[in-house]
Amino acid sequence: MVDDVAPEFIRFVNEEQKASKFPVPEKQLKEGELSQPVQVDVERVSEFLRIAAKRAVGLFRTTKHTEVIWMHGDSELAVNLVGITARLSDGLIRVLIPVRCDEIGKATIEVAFAVGTPGNPSGLFASAYRRPNGPPVIVDAWGENLVAFAWQCLLGMISGIAGAAGKDASGDHLVPVELTASANGIQILPMARHRLSRLSKLKTITKTRGIR
Repeated sequence: MVDDVAPEFIRFVNEEQKASKFPVPEKQLKEGELSQPVQVDVERVSEFLRIAAKRAVGLFRTTKHTEVIWMHGDSELAVNLVGITARLSDGLIRVLIPVRCDEIGKATIEVAFAVGTPGNPSGLFASAYRRPNGPPVIVDAWGENLVAFAWQCLLGMISGIAGAAGKDASGDHLVPVELTASANGIQILPMARHRLSRLSKLKTITKTRGIR
């Protein structure tokens, strides 16, 4: 899921290791092996969602851009990347996305994801309503796009933190296999990815055609 881990995620994991909140791996994990879970408090969740939001729209380097403009036909929606926040409770992650448009000015769209809890984990499963909460004029036109964007931000964040937690025996970043939420924050369980290609008997055939 992660080929390039954001430096902010790497610094966070290093800080957690120095504070003995996340142990330094004693060995590189083999495929399917689990790492120790990484705990992220609610304040850092909002911070990291904003980092993931910038990367989701292609802003991988330090930039002064604070929003992007979505366009579809004659409709436009400005999405604020630096104002995204998260509200957490047991098994629920609410992603709040500030937006603005000419019709109503500024507004906040809430996308809620139901996930596992520390006492009842559900892997990486998450569910959301297709229609988020917000002004109808925005939700009617951009609802599905905003849900997809919120999920991309959430997935980018947990994938980045899992990737920063270490690499497997093949040198690849770890991937998230479980996500839980409580009022205190979220917990991410990293895992060494499976090598699906090893299970397949299919062979890749490359054909080269001459140019006439």
